[in-house]
Amino acid sequence: MSGPRVLSIQSHMVSGYCGNKAATFPLQLLGFDVDVMNTVSFSNHTGYPSWTGEKATGEQLKELFKGLQTNGLAEYSHLLTVLDPVMGDHGQLYVQPDVIPVYKKMMKFAKAITPNQFEAEILADTKITDVQSCLETIDILHKTGVEHVIITSVSLLPGDVKANLARSHQQPIGKDHANGQSNGKTNGHHQDNGNHPSIASEEAMYCVCSSRSNGNNESRVYAIEFPTYDGYFTGTGDLFSAVLVARLYESLSEKEVTNRQLPPLTRACLKVVATMRAVVLRTFQAQAGAKGRSLDRKQASAAAVIKRCELQLIQSKRDIEDPHMEEVEAAELQRTARCL
Repeated sequence: MSGPRVLSIQSHMVSGYCGNKAATFPLQLLGFDVDVMNTVSFSNHTGYPSWTGEKATGEQLKELFKGLQTNGLAEYSHLLTVLDPVMGDHGQLYVQPDVIPVYKKMMKFAKAITPNQFEAEILADTKITDVQSCLETIDILHKTGVEHVIITSVSLLPGDVKANLARSHQQPIGKDHANGQSNGKTNGHHQDNGNHPSIASEEAMYCVCSSRSNGNNESRVYAIEFPTYDGYFTGTGDLFSAVLVARLYESLSEKEVTNRQLPPLTRACLKVVATMRAVVLRTFQAQAGAKGRSLDRKQASAAAVIKRCELQLIQSKRDIEDPHMEEVEAAELQRTARCL
């Protein structure tokens, strides 16, 4: 019996890890056959001072897909359609404004979407300022027909998150409850041994995920906190979406789950965030180098510096296959009257 197959339609870089270069390796590690369709073919990503290459036209992509269909190779219906609406971050658009309505139209064809906070605000025409406005944004995105909404990174006050925990779920759930096992071993993984206290007056970063099936007007929403680093990172969204495809497929296919308290999407996102923590930390440490100096976006201008900032993807093979789950946990959020 053949295993899962996925068609990944993204950009391609000869050097570095963005787009399909960030997605193919982890998907293959997690058991997927990956068919790759490149929307662009560049020498390197556009964060470098210069790049060469060309973009594929819509007609060229259609012709490639037609070739797959002609030979009976376009059989992906049993897999999830995940849309990563790459538009911008930190309040800045990376694309032309006319791309926004295209993504809004595409959402109705997606099983799952993975915007960051800025992209979610654009798609929902909202502004996320606290937990409840985040939940409102998620509800608006669900109403477009998307079953799984994952805001990959959203800035919230830990005190606000704590104040909005679901009554039935006052304690966050980590690995012990997600799949019923924890041996306390590191399995040789790269760990973040630093302390990251949640201070009520300081914002923290969360991955917020929600699933809503057909006919269900309300979803269960979970927040997963993760540390941030003062560095320069590219391709993280592409990696997140790729690992999510594999982990969500895995969660939805599980026949036996030790503890069904967590929805399949949340179980998947816990593993995704655990992998991302390890990859980002390893990449940050590579940026710092032997001198241990942190690198911010303003410093990332010279090609030699940006090269040092490429994702440490191959080096993170074990963290992709078997992520260290000890420090990730999910907290269920509840809606107030204004969200109902």
